Amino acid sequence: MSPTKGPLEGIRVLEMGALVAAPFCGMLLADMGADVVKVEPPEGDMARYFAPFVHDESAFFMAVNRGKRSMVLDLKKSRDRECAQAMAAKVDVVLHNFRSGVVERLGLSHPDIQAVNPSVVYCSISGFGPSGPMAGRPGIDLLFQAESGMIAVTGPPDGPGVKVGTNAADVYAATTAAFAIAAAIAKRARTGEGSEIHVSLRDAFLALQACWFSSYLATGEQPQRMGSGSPFTAPTDIFQAKDGEIVLAVVNEKHWRIFCATLMCEDLLEDERLRSNESRVRHAGYLRHRVTEALSARTVEEWLERFSEAGIPAGRVLTYEAVCSDPQIQHNSMVLQLNHDTAGVVRLQGSPVWTNGDKQVSLQAPPALGFHTEQIAREFGCWDLLRGDEQ
Repeated sequence: MSPTKGPLEGIRVLEMGALVAAPFCGMLLADMGADVVKVEPPEGDMARYFAPFVHDESAFFMAVNRGKRSMVLDLKKSRDRECAQAMAAKVDVVLHNFRSGVVERLGLSHPDIQAVNPSVVYCSISGFGPSGPMAGRPGIDLLFQAESGMIAVTGPPDGPGVKVGTNAADVYAATTAAFAIAAAIAKRARTGEGSEIHVSLRDAFLALQACWFSSYLATGEQPQRMGSGSPFTAPTDIFQAKDGEIVLAVVNEKHWRIFCATLMCEDLLEDERLRSNESRVRHAGYLRHRVTEALSARTVEEWLERFSEAGIPAGRVLTYEAVCSDPQIQHNSMVLQLNHDTAGVVRLQGSPVWTNGDKQVSLQAPPALGFHTEQIAREFGCWDLLRGDEQ
């Protein structure tokens, strides 16, 4: 895989982010070719302390900080704040996920930066929004999943709600912010005008649930937890075959007829309870029993071959180990090997984006803490200012 010059080449980003939301957004911009300067406190982004570690470098931190340069600034010190302010005056994008009120105290708010950099694209990511009764409230991914309604619709029908298995609220808010930043850069190219962008993690995760949430808005009925099933189509679920689990989804009447023939259960086509998708959803329990009974006759591999030939969406439940060895994942370069300054060779997730037939991804490893401080400070004319702290 050879890296391509990204559409954001020449764009400079000042990222003052911690943990996941702003850092993941910054990484997406770096994958698109932007020069992302990550400003960290002397102790580093708190994500650097999350296990597991590869030669003392956090795998968690590295997962969301590929392609950046790291600069250490102690924003409690006036000269370091002056350096950050001077940098913000020269970059194209300022990105942060500080809590409400912090950037104002640091002199790094949008009005502060806009006064010296009118065309800046300024993006802040917060838990609940820039204003309103909860604007200053602290939050974390689990909280946003709970208070966006996601946990209420996730989990087994007869058990408690559960969170999505990863920090999905952080990542989706970050992706939304990256999209908005790219759009603002395109606007600036046309008009010369900067933009102020704000993304709320809670709002973003509610937006992610568009289909489920719109169902509630249309009917006033709370969607019930269905495990791996779907309130919209059936049979759609994880089923047990002879030697393991298989994922199946039947989404229209054509597929339903093909599915019954492939399953060798044509009698299901004559069952009045299963005449339409809507009725199949209502009788999903009975249908699940019949499908599981039929699947028990063959192995997962045998069924996958048959469903593939029939054009029915079907698959396995894979562990991460199996995902890494999957031939399509390998072909798509979704597992990268990068040379880290202190950790040696590290493996990280790749990018899902193709541009002009190649993967759009930065092959620069995540930075060691403060590795580029002097280099960046000299570029922005701040090095003498920072050295003054030592005198």
